[in-house]
Amino acid sequence: MAWVTGGSLRFGFCFMSIQRLINPYYWRLSKKFLAIILLILLIPIASIGLLSEMEKTLESSVKKNLLLSSQLIGGQFKEQKLAFDESLLPDPQNYFAKELFVFPLSEAFELDGLLADWSEYKIHRQTFSGPSANFSMQLARKERHFFVSLKVDDKLPIYMNMNSQYVADQFEIEFKTSQSNYQRILLSASGAGLFPVMSYDNGIQKNDWRYKAYWRLTANGYNIEIKFPSGIKPREIRVTHNNVDSEKKQKFSERYSSTRYEFNPIVWPSIKLVQHLENIQLSPSQRVWLLDNQGRVLASNGRIDNEQVAYSSSPLFNWILASQTELDIDPRENVLQLDDESIYQALKGKATSKIENVRDSDISLAIATFPIIINEQIVGVVLLEENIAKVQILQRKTLIRMFLIILSVFLLVMWIIFWYVSRMVNRITRLNQSIEASVDSQGRINKPLELEVEEGDEIDELTRAFSQMGTRLFEYNDHLEKLASRLSHELRTPIAIVRSSLDNLLINCEDGEEKKTIERALSGSRRLGEIITRMRRASGVKQAMQSADTESIEIVNFVGLLVDGYRNSFVGFNFVFDSKISTSTISLSADLFTEMLDKLISNAMDFCCDNGKITISLSKERGKLRLVVGNEGPMIEKKNLKRIFHSLVSIRSTTQSTGTNLGLGLYVVRLIAEFHGASAKARNKADQSGVDILIDFSLKELAS
Repeated sequence: MAWVTGGSLRFGFCFMSIQRLINPYYWRLSKKFLAIILLILLIPIASIGLLSEMEKTLESSVKKNLLLSSQLIGGQFKEQKLAFDESLLPDPQNYFAKELFVFPLSEAFELDGLLADWSEYKIHRQTFSGPSANFSMQLARKERHFFVSLKVDDKLPIYMNMNSQYVADQFEIEFKTSQSNYQRILLSASGAGLFPVMSYDNGIQKNDWRYKAYWRLTANGYNIEIKFPSGIKPREIRVTHNNVDSEKKQKFSERYSSTRYEFNPIVWPSIKLVQHLENIQLSPSQRVWLLDNQGRVLASNGRIDNEQVAYSSSPLFNWILASQTELDIDPRENVLQLDDESIYQALKGKATSKIENVRDSDISLAIATFPIIINEQIVGVVLLEENIAKVQILQRKTLIRMFLIILSVFLLVMWIIFWYVSRMVNRITRLNQSIEASVDSQGRINKPLELEVEEGDEIDELTRAFSQMGTRLFEYNDHLEKLASRLSHELRTPIAIVRSSLDNLLINCEDGEEKKTIERALSGSRRLGEIITRMRRASGVKQAMQSADTESIEIVNFVGLLVDGYRNSFVGFNFVFDSKISTSTISLSADLFTEMLDKLISNAMDFCCDNGKITISLSKERGKLRLVVGNEGPMIEKKNLKRIFHSLVSIRSTTQSTGTNLGLGLYVVRLIAEFHGASAKARNKADQSGVDILIDFSLKELAS
């Protein structure tokens, strides 16, 4: 039975220990705050980790799928050897001149000298400048025809006149369709519109009606469009502008060409390759590029700037979590040659994939490259791009759900923190209010601390410590305040007995030495009686304040009458009354105010030298009525300026002739001032000639 009882006690003790360990109510404040901080930190850490892992998984899946798609597309071009041979791609190592690309024209193209049909490729127009004029050029194809567009900036175009010996503005176009086939044509119009083209055949210049050309005047010069005969496919070309700067000249003013020494090589993308690439089915937001072994663009298909997809029905989430899914800047728009490390890797035979962040945009692109190998030779590269906005959209949807969960948890945690902090603040506030209610402005404990003490955290321990300290201080303070009345009560009778006994001894004593001893004893007993009397007066003042009545008194005349009485009573001092106000009415107790002023004058006379000046002044400063009593004499140390108003505190070095000082005079002054809602303080004069005692009455106590 004893064993069972002991086991139950041990189990109960262990249960209580575990409860104190896991119950936050019994935790220390440091543990509580640490637990809260760790709880809050776990939320973003877990969220960041989850999003990071999700993003890695999605990106890896996108790269793997894109690499597989590029491999499938690249495999389709292994059977297109003839199409690559037909592309007539010049080797850039054999040329110094700029390459010129041939672009496809729309079906609605018309030969009219307007550049609207060329606007899609205007970014690729190449400009060549002369001393006083310049021209830009662009090449294109439509079906089996080759086209050249020339835009000339010339403020004074000169037309050709067949009947004149003077020269006119002229363009000379030289081209080769093979290494041995060289041809040359001249363009010089007699007016705007269609005009004939001159060609050279065995050194003979004649009109070649196979060519069609159109001349159109513009605000800054003129445009020329030339349509070559069907089947002519130049591999190299050179365009020369023979310009005339004024009429009636027999030779050209300037001559400049698209290339100085050699011809410009022409890049002819294969139509078969373009058609084959256009037939490939791509997913939305995908684009495929077909490149040669120099990275030049042979064809492209698809778009990566898909329309913005809404992934949240809430405008708030769209504003907070919105991700740009439409490209503002396409990094490869209208490029003729691509330059990327993944392309170089593919040209070395290594298929690659990566994620690329688009500059000045929130979009990321997935890129995969795969080499095109024909007869064990790398002839080109397939580059597949995909706008991974759909991955971002999926990520954002997950983020929204996670955001809602995190927001709910965060609000719950914040509510717990708010509740706990508010409860803790309320506990501290109640403790502070209880202490302030128990302690007056002078630091006295005027009533015991009434605090609810429980067993808990540090605040409960602090409350218990304050309660115990307040109780002890109140008991000690009450003992000190009642000490004077107790001493006066207990000592009055023994001192009276001693004094009467000494009087009897003095009457019956005849020896001179004994009389002197008895007289000294009588003097000491009288001093003790005086001390008791003063202590009784201090206690009497406190009791009088409990039943004192106030009345409205004109303070200037009242203080003036009192000062006149001091002049008549104490002729050995120079009393000066200085009032900076003419009249002021204040509600006060005349008896207590007179007692207070008597104490101030008595204190001033004790420290003032003979025939010294004692100043009593009245003024209004900073919304207060100020009474100042100053005397000439020694100054007070800074550390004692506040102590002199405490009970039984005296800083006098010698006892004045008026009697023994107990340090109760200024203490009574402070009590009376507080009774009238005023404050008392001391300060040394600015000229170090003495001390001022200041009594400040609040304007709230002044009667109108």
